[in-house]
Amino acid sequence: MIVPDRFKLDNLILAKWSADYLKKRVESKFNNQGWFKCLINDSGVYSDIEFGDPITFKLWIKGVKEGLIFFDSGMYDGNTRNYSQWRANNKYWESLVTERY
Repeated sequence: MIVPDRFKLDNLILAKWSADYLKKRVESKFNNQGWFKCLINDSGVYSDIEFGDPITFKLWIKGVKEGLIFFDSGMYDGNTRNYSQWRANNKYWESLVTERY
């Protein structure tokens, strides 16, 4: 049970974003020159870097709808840091890699 029944309320909204707001944020971060990801080897040393093409809002929202990109509220037992962010698993990023060095 992730959410106890006593906290489930009709039409409860914990967070809400407009498409225009999300589009501006996603495309200002990912739809310019593309993106990169640094890889760390088993010794904890940066060993490779991967690059991908720019990510449009259309591609990003498709990932959200397919469950590949998800919102992490950071609300879990033992977490003393307040944060929230959008995340994607490594397989998603790997599917977007166009070059690796």
